[in-house]
Amino acid sequence: MSTESITQLLQVKARCLGPKLALSLHGSQTEQYTYEGLDESSSRLASGLMNLGLKPGDRVALLCESRPRWALAFFAAIQAGAIVVPMDTRQSEKELAFIMADAKLKFLLVSSSQEKICQSLTRDHNDMQVLSVEALGVQTEFESIDKIASDDLWPSVVPSEQDVAVITYTSGTMGNSKGVETTFGNLLFQIRAIRSVILNIESIKTVSILPLSHLFELTAGFLGVLYAGGSICYCNTLLPGEIVAAMRQRKVTCMTTVPLFLKLFAGAIRTEISKQSTWKRLLFNVISHVSFVLPMASRRRLFSQLHGRMGGCLEFFVCGGAPLDLATAQFFERIGLPVYQGYGLAETSPVITTNGPTANRTGSVGKPLPGVEIKISTNGEILSRGPHVMQGYLGNKALTARVIDTTGWLHTGDIGYIDRDGFLYISGREKNVIVLGSGKKVQPEELEAVLFENPWIEEGCVVGAIGEHGLLEGSEEVCAIVVATEAAVMHCAEHAKNLREFIRQVVEQQAQSIAPGNRPTRIYLCKEPLPRTSTRKIRRPQVCEWLSNGGALI
Repeated sequence: MSTESITQLLQVKARCLGPKLALSLHGSQTEQYTYEGLDESSSRLASGLMNLGLKPGDRVALLCESRPRWALAFFAAIQAGAIVVPMDTRQSEKELAFIMADAKLKFLLVSSSQEKICQSLTRDHNDMQVLSVEALGVQTEFESIDKIASDDLWPSVVPSEQDVAVITYTSGTMGNSKGVETTFGNLLFQIRAIRSVILNIESIKTVSILPLSHLFELTAGFLGVLYAGGSICYCNTLLPGEIVAAMRQRKVTCMTTVPLFLKLFAGAIRTEISKQSTWKRLLFNVISHVSFVLPMASRRRLFSQLHGRMGGCLEFFVCGGAPLDLATAQFFERIGLPVYQGYGLAETSPVITTNGPTANRTGSVGKPLPGVEIKISTNGEILSRGPHVMQGYLGNKALTARVIDTTGWLHTGDIGYIDRDGFLYISGREKNVIVLGSGKKVQPEELEAVLFENPWIEEGCVVGAIGEHGLLEGSEEVCAIVVATEAAVMHCAEHAKNLREFIRQVVEQQAQSIAPGNRPTRIYLCKEPLPRTSTRKIRRPQVCEWLSNGGALI
């Protein structure tokens, strides 16, 4: 695969696959592309963007759900020589505003569902052109990309491997995120390596449920699948019923996903089993407990009825973004659906290690991709070096130098160990970052700056804790520990208010400016000052210990 084939990936595939379906949207009869259709449409759109003044190196943002038209816009921008800035539709207005200002965008391509927030965001960006990704005829506030597409084609811009292809923003919860510069060389390496380790089955058909604004889905679930000549069906929901319907219709062979979906999916299967007769429930439990001794193909035959409801072709899941609890992984293993868990960061394009069909150790995050180096530092931190490491943080050489040392090793901030067979295990984090089950990363310090700036709150701390109930069981939750001011205590006493309920309402009100997925799911009231070091930093390990010993949940 040459350098130019990432910018002309569709031309290469269109010549050999032509009318094969490449992309589709579940529930839509019109939004789908064959390889040759996507090639033609993206080339025409690229020429249209260049007619409007787009130059190589300009930045084009995509504020759009994962769907075929996102892919159309992505390839068009790349072919025009632009740098793509994928924006997460789940981010708050404040986060999106920060990205728009930091990235200095030339174009913003937006879906109709994002137009309302887009109108508010673009008031101060008169030099930025906004286009709708919707087809002609769809009601929209902005001009459709179809209207500017040109039949007078410009030649595709061919970049070098050192050129930046994508700028993705890390999960800065209050707009303090960092722009990670991923090069064409980074993407090329990831596509090849992922294809060789995981996506090496003959016919790939997948349902995509993760946001393309994340590098994991962009590389493994999008570019990697197209490079393998596969088909992708987009399904913008996490409801297991709808996803299973899409899997069955498309005869899905594999999926990239996150722990939250797998837990939802496992829960849905267990619910269905619980509705069966007593002897069927007993039979399922007995077989699932002894199936570990059987080859994977035999397990699939034992649970053929269950597999049939998912289309009968599903072979495995690829899971990343957050730690997967062992019980969920083992549940799928028992029914003949291995989960290949991997590990990486946006700064590593993103995959560092992964399990796969030829080397899978449940509980680990796998072995390094071919060509990737890993080692454990003296303090237990995981370091990685190789062609997957980012170029740097946009406009921040000092921060880049703190993360990538002079010998090229990237410091992940994660703690782990490597077993004698080369499998990596994650045992903790050097940084305070909280990783939710969805893969979303939350910086406690950024939440603290917002949650506790209130006259009724004396001080507070945000930490992560492993959930013990429901969908959050086994995943980290955002926990806010609050110390009320003396004034709050007196106010509640004078007005016969419950202090716990009062503080809970105060924190929830403060959290309104935070993206919903990042808000605390647990709030605790602490009656004593929080433990601090001599330099007045909160001792987070002691706070976590207080929580585990029965802190007062409100």
